[in-house]
Amino acid sequence: MKWWEKFFDEYYPKAYAPLDASASREVDGVIKILGLKPKKKILDLCCGYGRHCLEFVQRGFQVTGYDLSSYFLDRARREADRLNLKVKLVQGDMRKIPLKSEFDAVVNLYTSFGYFQDEKEDLQVLKGINRALREKGLFLIDTANREFLLKNFQRRMWYPREGFFMLDESIFDPFTSRVETTRTLLFENQPKREYFFSFRAYTLTEMISNLKKTSFITEQVFGDYEIKDYTIQSPRMIILARKRS
Repeated sequence: MKWWEKFFDEYYPKAYAPLDASASREVDGVIKILGLKPKKKILDLCCGYGRHCLEFVQRGFQVTGYDLSSYFLDRARREADRLNLKVKLVQGDMRKIPLKSEFDAVVNLYTSFGYFQDEKEDLQVLKGINRALREKGLFLIDTANREFLLKNFQRRMWYPREGFFMLDESIFDPFTSRVETTRTLLFENQPKREYFFSFRAYTLTEMISNLKKTSFITEQVFGDYEIKDYTIQSPRMIILARKRS
């Protein structure tokens, strides 16, 4: 079993619950960067449980959420029903996006890229995104800034969460440029749960090169959702690219 087939379960939203409050602000930033008007079609690739996806719908966009996790999609569907929102949710592997020439923009948010050991598979993802876009469509990818990550790298980090404590033990492999983390959830009255996850921390230069290889033109790079310029001190690496005509 690949790590991403186990990692995104019912405890993932609990682990990242503190981020939920920032979803609206992040979507505000994405919309400003994209410069899109309501009713445009957006594909939220690796949409998870709808944290951003449903915010886009509330802003008046036509949204398709695409994710591998059936649990996440079911949760997003229930929340959409509760809010009376219309959203299309599709289950699938990001390497095999079946949609073509359909979207004005594709977004891939919160380091949902670089999962695969072979860089060719990451390029496969980018090619699928390009195919899913209409002519001159926009692609926004938000991932960890490698330079910031390494400068602030911590091997062990504890996080209190509702009902449990979370311990992340991480290493950075300089030969593969991958961050590999073992996560342990510790409960008072039940056995601990252990997970593993890993992602390739691409440099900006590498990402621009990969986008060029897959028929994108990089237009702008930002360091956060407040649309500040990207520097090596930026917490995020948010790249805006356009499908080459």
